[in-house]
Amino acid sequence: MKKIVLSLLFLSYIMLSGCVKILNDELKTKETKLVLNAAITPDSVFTVNVSHTSNIFEDESADNLPFIDSAKVLLFEGDNLLYQLQNTGYGFYSNPGFYPQTGKQYKVTVSYGTYHDIESVASIPPKVPIVSLDTSSVFTTDEYGNNITNFFGEITYNDPPGVANYYQLSCVLYNYYNDSLVYVDPQSSVWPTDENERFFDSQSGSSLLWSDKLTDGKQVTFKFIFLYAYYGYNKMATDDKQTYKFEFHLKSITKSYFTYLKSLGVYWETGGSDNPFSEPVVIYSNVDNGYGILGAYNSDTISVSYTVSTGEGEGGKP
Repeated sequence: MKKIVLSLLFLSYIMLSGCVKILNDELKTKETKLVLNAAITPDSVFTVNVSHTSNIFEDESADNLPFIDSAKVLLFEGDNLLYQLQNTGYGFYSNPGFYPQTGKQYKVTVSYGTYHDIESVASIPPKVPIVSLDTSSVFTTDEYGNNITNFFGEITYNDPPGVANYYQLSCVLYNYYNDSLVYVDPQSSVWPTDENERFFDSQSGSSLLWSDKLTDGKQVTFKFIFLYAYYGYNKMATDDKQTYKFEFHLKSITKSYFTYLKSLGVYWETGGSDNPFSEPVVIYSNVDNGYGILGAYNSDTISVSYTVSTGEGEGGKP
């Protein structure tokens, strides 16, 4: 059995979604196929990435990455052709002035050389607003005298009744440097608490995934953990402090994107490509004649800031 692995670098940052395509599939032929990856949202320019499958043993050095920069990539709204997307390098294609709209159906087709043409369709679901977000921090000292701060959140939203809804909660972490915000971690992790772990379908990468199968039409409140353990050493006081901004995104996502992220979570839980003894995991794809995902989401965002000590003192104490 051959493992086919394609890691699309840079997608998690540029597409805000961790769009990394990994293929573990017992292919009946050695045919190389096109791969399409995108996560579209009304908040960002319509952008997709095009590449091709590659064997795990092939050279994936910087000079041999499988991105394709000369494909014909067409964007349709319904059956109407909108644009031929323009290549911007590293397999990315976009139209700089076009932002997709909620509720509209978009189709992307890709043609390149002797490969089979591929296509995929997606519609952006409505936004589900955050009703409230409360945060707290718990400061403790471990047996070695190290200071530890755990951060907790409690989020509330109203699930739209009568339709299937799928959700993703993610967090972006910034700090303030010379009065300007800079990235610390574009995908800072969030975790369930022990008492509500079964509520979630998956923790995919750094985010939480769940559906409304048990909460259709209800107001939902749950707790979660973020920046799980911020450590500081010894107990001496310090004036060295750092302010962090946590930006939480409650995303309403399509069923296909949910299924893709869930399957990706299973892949990482089984050890990914680093575990040669793991059972093959088929990563979900909604691309006809090829591989990848055309996902879609709508996001409501809320942020909080914390100032913590960072020196060899009460590091981690708000």
